[in-house]
Amino acid sequence: MLDSVYDDSKSYTIACDCHDGNHQVHMWIELDSDQDINLVNMTFYVNTTTPFWKQGFSRVRAAWDILVHGYREDQHTLLLSKQAALNVADTITQVVKELETHDKSKNE
Repeated sequence: MLDSVYDDSKSYTIACDCHDGNHQVHMWIELDSDQDINLVNMTFYVNTTTPFWKQGFSRVRAAWDILVHGYREDQHTLLLSKQAALNVADTITQVVKELETHDKSKNE
């Protein structure tokens, strides 16, 4: 679902097929404005949860990772039907083409 349209970027929300709103992914697609580099910047924002109170999870270990390493790795799974995955891929392709066209017309 298209959320926002900006000058050289668009943002979307990709819903998880499990229908839990906490599992959705926010996707931001931006075309690099530097003509020489020709890159597409894709950023994904996800909500992750940490099972602090689940048996076997070490809060001390999690805090130690952040304190010593400066980050903690988490994973996120997005369940998509085959058609939904194809739709996401097609959306990415279409947005890159649209942003490229917009960028070329802006530079003329």
